[in-house]
Amino acid sequence: MTGWTHGLVNRLVILCDLAMIGIASASYYWVWHIFAARQTALLGIIGAFIFCGVLMLGQAYRVEHYRRVRRQIVHVLVGLAPAMIAVWVIYYALVPPQPGDPEKFQPWALLTLVLLLFGRLVLARAAVAWVDRKELLVRSTVVIGDLDRAYELIERYSRDTGASGLLSFVGVFRDGGRAASNAETAGDGVPPVLGEIDDLLELAKTDIFDLVIVTKDWGDMRRIGAITRQLHRVATDVMVEMEPEVFTAGSAHVARIGERAALQVQQRPLKGSLSVLKALEDYTIASVGLIVFGPVLLLAALAIKLDSPGPVLFRQARVGLNRREFMVYKLRTMRFDPEDDGSVGAVQRDPRITRVGAILRSLSIDEIPQLLNVMRGEMSVVGPRPHVPNMLINDDLRYEAVQDYVARHRMKPGITGWAQINGMRGGIYTMEKAARGVELDLYYIEHWSIWFDIRIILLTMTKGLADTSAF
Repeated sequence: MTGWTHGLVNRLVILCDLAMIGIASASYYWVWHIFAARQTALLGIIGAFIFCGVLMLGQAYRVEHYRRVRRQIVHVLVGLAPAMIAVWVIYYALVPPQPGDPEKFQPWALLTLVLLLFGRLVLARAAVAWVDRKELLVRSTVVIGDLDRAYELIERYSRDTGASGLLSFVGVFRDGGRAASNAETAGDGVPPVLGEIDDLLELAKTDIFDLVIVTKDWGDMRRIGAITRQLHRVATDVMVEMEPEVFTAGSAHVARIGERAALQVQQRPLKGSLSVLKALEDYTIASVGLIVFGPVLLLAALAIKLDSPGPVLFRQARVGLNRREFMVYKLRTMRFDPEDDGSVGAVQRDPRITRVGAILRSLSIDEIPQLLNVMRGEMSVVGPRPHVPNMLINDDLRYEAVQDYVARHRMKPGITGWAQINGMRGGIYTMEKAARGVELDLYYIEHWSIWFDIRIILLTMTKGLADTSAF
């Protein structure tokens, strides 16, 4: 049984960060003697608290991040910038400013940056590599239930994760159903069948596994309950396999309604402080974007007016948060047609697209006015793309044709999104591509973090804008 967890590794990395900031602060004091010891200690503690707090808020302390050099550098810079700004502001709030004060912080900031990068790129990466090499995060796992379902689960897990899987299946226990074959009993190419529930409980006394997975038909809930109650006496994690064709768990967890337990199968995204963080991100980027791209919009508007008759801005109904309709703003790229309801999207070499419009669409300049929608609170910078209410796929309404399509509306639509940088730009005219787009949008909603948004924005500016599928 492993004593290591992802949380333990994350806490060790946090301690490493704190140690590097502490060493940087102490070295700064002993070498430069600019501030008193108490001032240096207080400012160092404040900086360390803000650095770690920013990274925790952005979900940067995750094992998968520590293996990536570029991501580590970005995280250190993003955490250190607000920390040093806060230290600087607090210092000047307490001490009257003097000539040359800003230069006092430069060696401290540089030394802290160097030591944090050393801690992350050398110490943390070496520690994670050692953990991987020793397989300390691999969990010994047994499965109990119907043999066919158990082996199907094991095969599917191996196929999905390959060599990177963190579950090591040491055995299977039968609970009803068919008897084990000789090959299954002997463990010939598969984890061996080690008996039934009593044998599992007896084996648990040797403390050799971390996880028990129950694979029973959900129609037999009483038996599932009986198995899990018997496993209460074992100090191990217990999971019950879901049946996606019957019930999609999503982010389900146990909640309470009065004194009774209930299964909360859906959670509103971005509750509490997360919604504030997302709004801060949206309004900041939209404000800066409108200022930076203002001249581009003016030139584009002039080109549109000279190229074809009609308004510069194109307004069209789109479906937003909670399926509320709103009017999206775009630069007009097609010949003006007041009868066009948007149900038929653009296609390659669409004769409706003007000469200027083709250039604007290829560079995504026509999307810039949607920053106004962000400022109005109707859209986000990053999110599922908004579609017209009656968008068609092969003559079928999209929300009727694709399962879970409406689940996209649990979050504000975005100017760019996880789907767009994964091949969903351009027209969507097949059920397969539409379903793939919904899958990517739901993944974004369920895995949102500020770092995920930053990653999508950076990929949009590099990979996304170079995508030749846009038209």
